[in-house]
Amino acid sequence: MIRVFQVKCAYENEVEAQLIKKLHIKKEDLLGYTIHRRSVDARHQKVLFSYVIDCSLKNEKKVLKHKDVQPCPDETYHFVSSGTRIMNTRPVVVGFGPAGMFASLILAEAGYQPIVVERGSMVSLRKEKVDTFWQTGKLDPECNVQFGEGGAGAFSDGKLTTRSKDSRARKVLEELVDFGAKEDILIDAHPHIGTDAFLKIIENCRKKIIDLGGTFYFDTCLKDIKTKQNKLAEIKINDTWIPCENMILTIGHSATDTIRMLHQNGVMMENKPYAIGVRIEHKQEYINRAMLKDYATDPRLIPARYQLTHTASNNKGVYTFCMCPGGYVIPSSSSKEKLVVNGMSYASRSGENANSALLVQVNEEDYGNELFAGLQYQEDLEIKAYHMAGDYKVCLQLAKDYLENKVSVRLDDVKPTYALGYQFVDLNELFDPAINQALHEALIVFEKRVPGFVSEGALLSAVESRSSSSVRIIRDHDLQSNIQGIYPGGEGAGYAGGIMTSAIDGIKCAESIICRYQKHDTMKQKTEG
Repeated sequence: MIRVFQVKCAYENEVEAQLIKKLHIKKEDLLGYTIHRRSVDARHQKVLFSYVIDCSLKNEKKVLKHKDVQPCPDETYHFVSSGTRIMNTRPVVVGFGPAGMFASLILAEAGYQPIVVERGSMVSLRKEKVDTFWQTGKLDPECNVQFGEGGAGAFSDGKLTTRSKDSRARKVLEELVDFGAKEDILIDAHPHIGTDAFLKIIENCRKKIIDLGGTFYFDTCLKDIKTKQNKLAEIKINDTWIPCENMILTIGHSATDTIRMLHQNGVMMENKPYAIGVRIEHKQEYINRAMLKDYATDPRLIPARYQLTHTASNNKGVYTFCMCPGGYVIPSSSSKEKLVVNGMSYASRSGENANSALLVQVNEEDYGNELFAGLQYQEDLEIKAYHMAGDYKVCLQLAKDYLENKVSVRLDDVKPTYALGYQFVDLNELFDPAINQALHEALIVFEKRVPGFVSEGALLSAVESRSSSSVRIIRDHDLQSNIQGIYPGGEGAGYAGGIMTSAIDGIKCAESIICRYQKHDTMKQKTEG
């Protein structure tokens, strides 16, 4: 089997002919092929798709000297070998977002029967509570867009794009397909699932883990830990203490109460740079025209995406993030009287508007170097935004009015998709001068790069403050914290940024436990019986 790169054609039914032409072979020499990756090549007058093809030939050695051909790599996931240490208690995974899902799955598939602790509800009930919040403003602080089965990724665009070259990425994608995702995610260069499709996938993942011996505790929060000789010994979940010697912490970036509890118990951590900003919202039809021009109605290419970056004169990086084509700006608070927004798309990406985070990098120069100073900065901003708008309404301003430091008085063509209403404010009063300077400069530059980016009625909704964690839990080479038996992982621990990297990091944490410990005797007996 060989892998062939840069097979270009306009339509998928042309792949075979182009492959034969590229390799200079006869049709009968091609024994079979599959598409490994598909991306858009729009650098020329004609839009083409560029394919990576895995194929079998009668004489493969003959074409291996071609610059775009190489042997097909083995991308099969191989479990690490079990260690020799005795495991006296079942491993516990705290949090069931993408990192927790795949940490639990790998442990279950390897026969370690994990216990999963999730402070929010299972996803069906969670969706009801989120819908209640979006319709009435009644927030459940323990189960919301941030907390609950599936984590923050359950209410997002479900992007699976990653720059990581980690071989575990293929394992993640294949499992998602087994759980119900479309097979296109295996080949698309920018795969996504969509929040509506993701919910069933999460349920199927949980069912598989249970079938393999795992146990779930929903509406159950990690409250405290006990250590003995610098090793994890017990954990308190809700009001009950249970023995625990191995715990994977995949708690997400919003479990700040848990972070503070861990710190009080001696778990070492540090401030981590993160980003704050707004959601910028346009008509999707405008984005299609601006990005695709003559191909703005081509069904192969729409809805269009964009990604923009700029370094401001004060050296602050500004960038768009988590762009949601045909999506919605959503209420994403997890604490009462704190305003947080995010973006979400359904699988069809058929909404009228597009939105993206527009973020500015912040660090200790903005908030000081004391531990949790960044976290406090984040929370203060969310409180301020809440009181500027009131009752979980979103702080809203036309982008062009933001640049002119004036409160908007009416909407243009773009209508906000945020469900709980809006209040016109001057966002210049929300952010610090350095943040405003960076955002102003970036918007002016982006308008020049993409005419209409500001002037086509773009809306700014605030505050987007949960793109990543403000704290990193320190871990060593085998992924343990300074307290042995605690494995911090995923976005909340400061080691990932999105669904894919979180899932990969969760797998790594599970592997670290597996390669150190053999399965507990009772697990072996249950499996063998």
